[in-house]
Amino acid sequence: MNLLPSGICFYLSVAMCWLTAEVDASWWYMGTLGSQVMCDNIPGLVNKQRQLCRQHPKVMQAIGAGMKDWISECQHQFRNHRWNCNTTARDHNLFGRLLLRSSREVAFMYAISSAGVVYTLARACSQGELDSCSCDPTKKGSSQDAKGSFDWGGCSDHVEHAMRFSQGFVDAKEKKERDARALMNLHNNRAGRKVRTCHHTWTE
Repeated sequence: MNLLPSGICFYLSVAMCWLTAEVDASWWYMGTLGSQVMCDNIPGLVNKQRQLCRQHPKVMQAIGAGMKDWISECQHQFRNHRWNCNTTARDHNLFGRLLLRSSREVAFMYAISSAGVVYTLARACSQGELDSCSCDPTKKGSSQDAKGSFDWGGCSDHVEHAMRFSQGFVDAKEKKERDARALMNLHNNRAGRKVRTCHHTWTE
């Protein structure tokens, strides 16, 4: 599965802030907990995230599976680079000490993880895997974009639902803290979602 719209070019094309002091997106640990995501076992979640986790267990399972996918894709895209998305799960830092300092890599991780949540939930919605959403009834018949005309085939990705849930869940910690670092993280989260909606038909 290719989760990046243009491979490594995604890394270069997103205008991201990278003055982030440290990586603390605790929900990233969901990719290490297997299919049975236990909300109380994820360190560092804020109350809103933990509440959403308990209310939407199937969504959390989908996000956990999506986390594994985008981490694998990140490792593939950066396999020949000094930093290659290797995970350590040490000291509550999934990606090791390299990402404890301000860097473009930190900004990239926030952006791609936010985009990955939208992608994962939109696909799960379109495949009928989630009770909280369904196929988008507006995406039927023929339409067109910058590349020309096309026909919608069956269920479309329910991007709007995925965007709303991503904003509510992924951004919750940063919206609570509202310091300079949190604002940087919010910018990168939004950048990832923006790229995801611009590339709404990522290839598999």
